[in-house]
Amino acid sequence: MSDKLKQFIADNEAQFDTTPKPGHFDRFKALQEQHAHTAMNADSQQQQNSSLPMLMKIAAILVLVLGIGWMIFNLGKMQGAQEFATIGNASPIDSDELKEAEFFFTEQVDLKKKEVLAFSNTNNADTKHILLELEKLELQYIDLKEELEINQNNAQIINAMVDNYRMRLSVLERLLAHLKKSNTIKQKHHDEIQA
Repeated sequence: MSDKLKQFIADNEAQFDTTPKPGHFDRFKALQEQHAHTAMNADSQQQQNSSLPMLMKIAAILVLVLGIGWMIFNLGKMQGAQEFATIGNASPIDSDELKEAEFFFTEQVDLKKKEVLAFSNTNNADTKHILLELEKLELQYIDLKEELEINQNNAQIINAMVDNYRMRLSVLERLLAHLKKSNTIKQKHHDEIQA
């Protein structure tokens, strides 16, 4: 079989050595450029087609976010108006009830302070900072109490006083949780060193 191939090549050698027709390379280059230009147009058309749905998605998300924000804002305004109406129509609070609430919260705050001090000394920077914040809250409470004497049975002032106590309890509970966690970690570390 290879002999037939060699014979065919030898017989037709003159046809293999021919040069291309004049202008062949120019036509080939023009076809290449035309193909590249068509591919670029198709890519840019595809990019335009794909960017339109993307813009629609972005616009839909933006409308959705703005709509939700507007609803939350209006719900907050309505809720605030309802609370204000409720406070304005609140019945006067009995001074005995106020004293009971004050006694309860004072007792709770004192218990939490004792727990905090049992876990940490007052030289601890975090504890010092929290105790200073508590003093500020106590001073605010004294101001609220004085204001309540001027504006007796003002529900807003009483609510602010209760919120003040709640903030103090919350701050102490967070500090206590932090100290307990810190002591647990120290204990584990100490136990690992001992082992």
